[in-house]
Amino acid sequence: MTDAAPGAMLWRRRPGRACPPSGGSQAGGGPGCRPMPVEWTIRGAALLDDRHHQNRADVLVRDGRIQRIAPDLEPAAADLDATGLVLSPGFIDIHCHSGFAALVYPRAESKVLAGVTTDVSGNCGAGPFPLVGEFRTRRQAQWQRHGLTLDWQSAAEYFDRAEASPCSINRALLAGHGAVRAAVVGYAGRPASADERAGMRRLLAGALEAGAWGLSTGLIYPPGCYADVDELADLARCAADAGALYASHIRNEGDTLLEAIDEFLEVVRRSGVRGQLSHLKASGAANWVKMPEAIRRLRDARSAGLAVTADRYPYLASMTDLDSMLLPNWAVEGGREEQMARLADPSTRRRLAADIRRRHPEPDYFERIIIASAGTRGAHDVVGKTLHHLAGAAGRDPIDVAFDLIIEHEAQVSATYFSMSEENLRDILAEPYVAVGSDAALRRLPDLAGGKAPRGLSHPRAYGTTGRFLGRYVREAGLMDWQEGVRRLTSLPADILGLADRGRLLEGAWADLVVFDRDSIGDRATYQRPWVAPAGIRHVFVGGELVVTDGRHTGAMPGRVLRRGIP
Repeated sequence: MTDAAPGAMLWRRRPGRACPPSGGSQAGGGPGCRPMPVEWTIRGAALLDDRHHQNRADVLVRDGRIQRIAPDLEPAAADLDATGLVLSPGFIDIHCHSGFAALVYPRAESKVLAGVTTDVSGNCGAGPFPLVGEFRTRRQAQWQRHGLTLDWQSAAEYFDRAEASPCSINRALLAGHGAVRAAVVGYAGRPASADERAGMRRLLAGALEAGAWGLSTGLIYPPGCYADVDELADLARCAADAGALYASHIRNEGDTLLEAIDEFLEVVRRSGVRGQLSHLKASGAANWVKMPEAIRRLRDARSAGLAVTADRYPYLASMTDLDSMLLPNWAVEGGREEQMARLADPSTRRRLAADIRRRHPEPDYFERIIIASAGTRGAHDVVGKTLHHLAGAAGRDPIDVAFDLIIEHEAQVSATYFSMSEENLRDILAEPYVAVGSDAALRRLPDLAGGKAPRGLSHPRAYGTTGRFLGRYVREAGLMDWQEGVRRLTSLPADILGLADRGRLLEGAWADLVVFDRDSIGDRATYQRPWVAPAGIRHVFVGGELVVTDGRHTGAMPGRVLRRGIP
């Protein structure tokens, strides 16, 4: 180590050599590189969390944790001059889908370059365990093109696999109700029997014992959509008994939004579980007027003593599978082969088309659905185009175009749907129990050299959520002050999940830290170019190791798999 000017990193590298080596879990190992320090003093930053309100202090990081916080500390092995910048706890993304992706993209650039140090996955009922039967077949079809072999079945086997796979960020997992139900009931469109419910409880108990932080549901997706409230409350009670969380993508976010919220609250009430309502929203212009009543019901439930919270991403478009967006539950019952047979049958297609038009009578509905990805071959000719455009170019009905896309690409088609209200979004974000979550899997930062672009279009929330929230809604819109804005990304999600020693700037807490610029932080990802990291995120530490410096990934992979109940 040598002395350096304020703000400079205190290691040196030889010309042409990366330091630390890309992919190393410990920075220190490549020829020509000095080891990165494991002890840091971060100097002069404005500390910001639920206890610190931009008061300037130095922070000593040693052995992965915050050792001291004081106005003026002695030099450590390395200094980081953060004068004029903010130091906050690392952001905790409470709603993610990275259970598989973390095994493929260990650098996790879309998360860590946005200041996310902990990713909470397994949401919407689609966790990576248990992997049995058709649920396993579907996931293997989805991930085989990325070179991932699904060589586990149980939760315990998954956690062992994940712990053997380095990653730049921490990972926490929920058990997915859809995966659990598929393992016991399959894709049958009926209530579970008493024996089947007992089998699901055993699988859930095993996942919780292995380290899952709770149970998630995705009640618009098969096979979770076939569960009744008795089944949900039964499983949620199992989570409650373990002190775990129940996170629910509720049954409907449009025409029956309020009824779906009532069902969610009934599950929480009957089970005694802590309940997290996933990505609270009203979908479709006709339903925007329901949001004030939705918020009132959640407030009333909290006032009555129910432990309910919610999360939301700061965008007005959703993204999901095209068949999940369009098809009713009966069309996907029984599994993938039955679904494809129905879509290929002319009379059933007519019945499905009538059902879709009845549920979505808006004249511009198909103009607001954009194909984001299609199949294993990329299908560049349809990506980025609306169903309305594709239908017009072919002189066909947009519903028929959608059906054929689903068949051609074996249901591996995702779409972005512009369906939400800015006014609703601001009202939701103003609620103090609403954490900010991306609803996105971690992704790599693609190499765009030579004009190359990824095959599909991810949602910009995958890269831009934290920057958009803090830049647009905290700094520019002033929906809340900086302290409250940081709380929504740190201590609030930590408390919702039950994470100890993370989400706050405390001596003894894990040194998951973000240094950012309040004046420049903001999102740069767009729907046309979503793969761009936010501005203003300067440095990120995970477990005391520097993973991002001056906005660039160092190659370090110190992230841990966080298991509930396991230090």
